[in-house]
Amino acid sequence: MLRIIAALFAALFIVSCASTPETQQAENRLPEPSLEKIADNVWIHKSYRVVEPWGPVLSQGIVVRTEGGVALVDTAWTDEETETLLNLIATETGELPIQAIVTHAHADKMGGMDALHARDIATIAHQFSNEDAPARSLSPARTSIEMREKDNIIAAAQDSSIVYELFYPGPGHTRDNIVVYYAPAKVLFGGCLIRPGDSDNLGNTADGDVGYWAEAVRNVAEAFPDAEIVIPSHGPMGGRELLDHTIALAEQAAANQ
Repeated sequence: MLRIIAALFAALFIVSCASTPETQQAENRLPEPSLEKIADNVWIHKSYRVVEPWGPVLSQGIVVRTEGGVALVDTAWTDEETETLLNLIATETGELPIQAIVTHAHADKMGGMDALHARDIATIAHQFSNEDAPARSLSPARTSIEMREKDNIIAAAQDSSIVYELFYPGPGHTRDNIVVYYAPAKVLFGGCLIRPGDSDNLGNTADGDVGYWAEAVRNVAEAFPDAEIVIPSHGPMGGRELLDHTIALAEQAAANQ
């Protein structure tokens, strides 16, 4: 189903362990949040957090600038890091985001919601994300969207110019995971549903649907045949081969269940 919302306001990991001295030292050595321009008016934002037993974990989102304003996809890990990220965005683009979409209810995607709300940035999430957020000590977005499997929503900025397309492929990494497509640059942000090319597993599956994960990625591939740049949450961007790679990992994981 394709629904158009005009003037749209307009964690991979859940961590509950106590901080050890070793963890604190590692956190003190983490890189600061950063922006990397990858296409005209598109940036990847990066932030890090120490997550046991994996150690420092990179998380990525994107920033898109259009005539209608700047859109942010996913927060950094924490409010503090998200505040740093917002300052970077303002310096790079000349303005703060007018809206933010979060792709699922884990700390690497929604850990900085309070920083967004403190700046009065409009926030939006799948209704499942907002339902699941409080139990994971995360602040919900201010707006919920209801999306059934294979639903598309074309999000529009205040002047009704298309900002990006949201797509719900069904459950995979989480029940609420959505992906974001920016057609002018052919950029597909797959979030934690899509695995990096050097990964040999699905990563965190605690809240996932391993049995349906491959089908969810097939739904993404079918929905966006023109996508050329594919960005996962936790590793280098690539092309459409990342979709095939994730499908293969998911099929293997499902077979091993």
